[in-house]
Amino acid sequence: MNNITVIGGGIAGTETAWQIAQAGIPVDLYEMRPVVKSPAHHSEELAELVCSNSFGADATDRAAGLLHEELRRLNSIIIHTADSHRVPAGGALAVDRGIFSQNLTQTLANHPLITLRREEIKAIPVEGIVVLATGPLTSPPLAQELQNLTGMDYLNFFDAASPIVVGESINKDIAFLASRYDKGEAAYFNCPMNKEQYWHFWQELRQAQQAELKDFERENAKFFEACLPIEELAQRGEETMRYGPLKPIGLFDARLGDFKENKVNGLMV
Repeated sequence: MNNITVIGGGIAGTETAWQIAQAGIPVDLYEMRPVVKSPAHHSEELAELVCSNSFGADATDRAAGLLHEELRRLNSIIIHTADSHRVPAGGALAVDRGIFSQNLTQTLANHPLITLRREEIKAIPVEGIVVLATGPLTSPPLAQELQNLTGMDYLNFFDAASPIVVGESINKDIAFLASRYDKGEAAYFNCPMNKEQYWHFWQELRQAQQAELKDFERENAKFFEACLPIEELAQRGEETMRYGPLKPIGLFDARLGDFKENKVNGLMV
């Protein structure tokens, strides 16, 4: 049998190439990095996580967790590697993103039925079986081909990266370790605020300097409503954050005693 072609070395392409090879079929996996770089990736590793390092809730009573379990039973290389390199994240499955991607790259590169090709694909191959697993940051010529094929004007790239907080700036006498609803290991530093502190935080956040948009973001700047950046939430009103990541429920400071009597607002960092 001729090799199956998989275009794109992200999470989808990595999993696809692995599953095909595990079925005994040879695969050519094409990834344009590092020959051609994208505006969001920082490395040449396969399945690089450019947004969050979390795969979402891991409990099977949640949609994400149920999908995790289904993938484990299907021998998913992505979930297997995530389980091997998970880091504390309360009830979520989160990973050390650098080691996660490096391990996947080594595993696929060493697979006898997978040929990893660092090349830019500018046109959809017309022969053989081809799996297109490329995303919105694909090669511009290939993106144009996809536009012609699908009739879509553009593709969206949603990246809700969290603001970075310097660990040394956190006052550990005030902050406390806890996970929301006490699920999993207490892996998050939570910074409690009273009403005055919250209002001041909101004001400062609205006026703070923001990261400069990249070219591909300026062309079609849209937000994914289910995963908004904290600064965008702040712009939508004083109370908006309290109904999102800063909701004042499910967190308590064990140093204060009983859970039911000591609920606080918390900012997870």
